[in-house]
Amino acid sequence: MCKVCAAVGLGVVVAGIAFAGPVKAADCAPEVTAAFEKQRKTKGFRMSAETKGDQGPVAMQVDYVLPDRMHQTVRHPSHKEPLETIAIGRWAWGTMGGGWEELQPQFAQAVTAHMRQTLAEPIQTPTPFTCLGKVAYDGKDYIGYRSSDQAPASQATAPPDKGPGAATAAAASTALARTVYVDPVTGLPIYNIVAETTPGKEPVFKGVFSYPADIKIDAPLGEPK
Repeated sequence: MCKVCAAVGLGVVVAGIAFAGPVKAADCAPEVTAAFEKQRKTKGFRMSAETKGDQGPVAMQVDYVLPDRMHQTVRHPSHKEPLETIAIGRWAWGTMGGGWEELQPQFAQAVTAHMRQTLAEPIQTPTPFTCLGKVAYDGKDYIGYRSSDQAPASQATAPPDKGPGAATAAAASTALARTVYVDPVTGLPIYNIVAETTPGKEPVFKGVFSYPADIKIDAPLGEPK
């Protein structure tokens, strides 16, 4: 199995964190859903994220171009070179700095499945949200929404539906909440934050959305036909 293919699983897991825990129709959940649905109607968007892994900080940037293009870059302490993945339709390619190669079918399916979930499939909504109203974050005012269901800290960076693994009692007792900050002018999500509910704590996951006008994704080895 190719080295790039083996590393793709890491990128898919990290990408899953960014969109884990969408919302259901309760309290202010429909407003959060509407913001992410509006995001899907843009030409494209970028998510830059930082999270804390077992071996140190993990950084990720994912560009999406509607309807079916994605370029993901993950920088992980265990890899000297960044892991890059491009998906277009049902095709996917990867590189770790040594040249692009087409991914084997099972890995391509994992990458394209994440892309479809983000861009096309109906938003799954298991978690209710509470309205925070007008709140300031990083020096600007947004409309804030916080998940009403709080999770143990041990689950913050676990892959969806895979379980948290071993955790200490202290970690299990620390509550985390997801907060979404929406631009009051555009109605688009800007921040997706997972942090302890104790004030002043650093986020365990911080996702920042932006909407570059010139965002573009090309196939690395020629456009698929």
